[in-house]
Amino acid sequence: MEVETLSKRKSIWCSRSAELPVDAFHLQKWGLDVRISSNISAIEPVWDKLMPKDESFAQGKYLKTLEVTNPDNLQNLYVLLSRAGQSIGAVLIQSLVLRPADSFDYENYTTDRSFFSRLGQKVRQWVMSLITFRMITIGNLYLTGQYGIHFEEGHYDKETQFDIMSDLTKVLKKELSKTPYRFSGVLYKDFFMEQALSKPERLGLLSFDIDPNMILKMRSSWLSFDDYLLDMKSKYRVRLKNALKKFSGVERKVLSLDDVILHNDKMYGLYESILEGSGFVLARGKQNYFTELKRQLAEDLQIVGYFKDDKLVGFYTWVMEGKKMDSHFIGFEKGLNNKHQIYLNILLDLVRDAIGQKAESLYYFRTALEIKSSVGSEPFDMTCYFKHTNGIINKVLPYAFKHFVPVQNWQQRHPFK
Repeated sequence: MEVETLSKRKSIWCSRSAELPVDAFHLQKWGLDVRISSNISAIEPVWDKLMPKDESFAQGKYLKTLEVTNPDNLQNLYVLLSRAGQSIGAVLIQSLVLRPADSFDYENYTTDRSFFSRLGQKVRQWVMSLITFRMITIGNLYLTGQYGIHFEEGHYDKETQFDIMSDLTKVLKKELSKTPYRFSGVLYKDFFMEQALSKPERLGLLSFDIDPNMILKMRSSWLSFDDYLLDMKSKYRVRLKNALKKFSGVERKVLSLDDVILHNDKMYGLYESILEGSGFVLARGKQNYFTELKRQLAEDLQIVGYFKDDKLVGFYTWVMEGKKMDSHFIGFEKGLNNKHQIYLNILLDLVRDAIGQKAESLYYFRTALEIKSSVGSEPFDMTCYFKHTNGIINKVLPYAFKHFVPVQNWQQRHPFK
């Protein structure tokens, strides 16, 4: 790998950040010019042209939201790759100061409450409390899915793209070593099995499986919500109808930007309460996340609120990305969940909305796998890759991952006839 530094050249694509010692360089092996920015506004027209037009979460509008709502330990970097003056690829990098003890909550992650399991959880949590390190993520920690690497069609297969990323991160390791973006680990996140590498070890990458992506494949025969219920086995249909009855007295309302501003603090509190019980969180936005998200995405983002006696008791969010509906963050009053089955009704309302939008698939994403399967979604396995820049540490990582990365035990439900 040969690198020509271009820090003295004036780049029309990038805003030079005081924290970035170099905003451009050349990967001679690949014939690629690489330009870096910490400000999406400076490169937004080029970035958005490279991204799929129907993916709101890949566009500059959404990334602007993150820039003003990221927590203090998380920062975005944007990389543009070009050849002969033509931009052909884009990479989203998130720089993170990781404190594993703040991200893993073993007690809430597993349902195993036996003595030895709980003892093991406490030991793992204590070990995690001793660790802090800086890493970068190729991808988006807020989302499930591969939002990190995008090349225009016809430019490199997936194996070659990872070769380029490997060389890119080696250069960044050196160039960012004395900046707030310095790092000792690289995470490539969220690849479906058909996107996975055949031999990740050739690049020194450790592959590890994570919770599956829960996806409901919509049937063309579902012209209404009743059609969906009719395809259910009797016992599941009865359960869902009971949940709908328990929702009596709760009002459903699509929220405007003014509504979101009015209810922002309550929404964030409900969202936080769900995060606290999830067991694993790498990134959480600041309190103004929902307001800024609605402001930027406008009608591309739908936020639906639930009200009981004029008080907000829950909400859910979604966007359409082409023919698929992506659910996003939710929140609800846990104390009212048993009485009104709020969470199950959120899952059902997402189905209702997906039918209305003529979506071909509904992405529920991770967490609460069993209840999501009870409404018809199926698990699609995903994998991530990690590499520590210290070779010795990288060799012992498989053993650490085996003992410290939690695995959920759950039962897949099959509700359809």
